[in-house]
Amino acid sequence: MRAMNSAVRVMAMIVCASIMLVPACKKRDPNRYSNAEKGFSIRLPSTWEKQENVMGTDLIVVSPAEGPEDSFRENFNVLVENLKADMTLDQYYQAGIPVFERYTKEFAQHEHGYTALDGEKARWDVVSHKMGPLRIKVLLYTMIRQGRGYLITFSAADERFGQYKDMFGKIAESFRFE
Repeated sequence: MRAMNSAVRVMAMIVCASIMLVPACKKRDPNRYSNAEKGFSIRLPSTWEKQENVMGTDLIVVSPAEGPEDSFRENFNVLVENLKADMTLDQYYQAGIPVFERYTKEFAQHEHGYTALDGEKARWDVVSHKMGPLRIKVLLYTMIRQGRGYLITFSAADERFGQYKDMFGKIAESFRFE
């Protein structure tokens, strides 16, 4: 009987410890943005400003100004749209490029490849364009999942792009389908 009481006490302590640890295990990352309606989440740099539903995007995140001489604030945005069910990843990318070219000056494609974001095939591209006197370089990721197209674009002034490229890649790797 005494052994049974000890076993019951041990089990009770394990259950209590488990209950107390569950909230700690499920801590919410305060820098993770989630959009259940559009089916994604992504980690944001803590000092960057976020805005939703601006200029046709679902999310835009902008770096803080680095002083009065800062001529361009680095940024990224996420756009989610419904697609035709049979559209391929490359077709989705190719459908978007003429729109990008139409709204920019001196558009140029530099490099591209494929990776996976949250287990889904993604195409990445580095492109550039002129915006006023500035040349802007853009790292963009294109994905398709369950009839939706996901486009993530990261932008920096051409001369500063190298400083941000790794950071942009890490943010992209934090992307999750929800």
